[in-house]
Amino acid sequence: MKLGIDKFQKYGLESLVILFSIILSFYIEGQRDLANKKADKNKLIEDLINTIDEDLEQLEIISGLTSDAVKSFNDVQNDINLGNFNVSKNEIMSKIISSSVATSFFPQKGIFNQLIATGSFELIDSNELKTLLLRLFNHQNERNLAISNQIDIFQIEFQNKIYGEFRIDIEYNSLEGKIYGEQNLKSFIFNRNYYSSNEFYGLLSRAKQWGNMYIRLLDDIRENYKQARIYAEYEINN
Repeated sequence: MKLGIDKFQKYGLESLVILFSIILSFYIEGQRDLANKKADKNKLIEDLINTIDEDLEQLEIISGLTSDAVKSFNDVQNDINLGNFNVSKNEIMSKIISSSVATSFFPQKGIFNQLIATGSFELIDSNELKTLLLRLFNHQNERNLAISNQIDIFQIEFQNKIYGEFRIDIEYNSLEGKIYGEQNLKSFIFNRNYYSSNEFYGLLSRAKQWGNMYIRLLDDIRENYKQARIYAEYEINN
């Protein structure tokens, strides 16, 4: 009887050892898999930092172009307000055709989408980083698209009216300019009556309004990008 108990204890102990070994192997494999996933996540975060830097450069360029456009429209309105038309007609027309508030920002969403698709997003330790990324690539991206679409519609109206009223012809140099190329004034017929009209003045005011709204949005996006970059650096270095 004692021998039977001893065998039972022996087999029981062996079974426990085997069970423990299996559990341990699963644990080790799970830890290895988690380590690999975290390494992949960190690599994606590094790539994200690079795209953030590129997007920040794009934001700087577009914000600068939009600010320059608003300034040019201010200059034209100041000339109209003075009533003596001191600014040369050629300079006025050049300001009008070279100024646009419709240069849109397009964020690079590829790395963010990879973070979501691979499950790496859930492995991010920083809740602040996750919140900022969701805000940037979801909420603020939707706002950006909505405002950009409205500005594009306005820009079409603006150009149709201006190019028709002043009979403007241009030359387009695709090799110049910071984003879309550069438009150069070729010829025009200056319509003084339209230049002095309330309609033209109102178009300039609307262009400035859209421009200032977009600059504000770009500033908000830029600040969130900068903060996200700080959290991203901390994520991979700690």
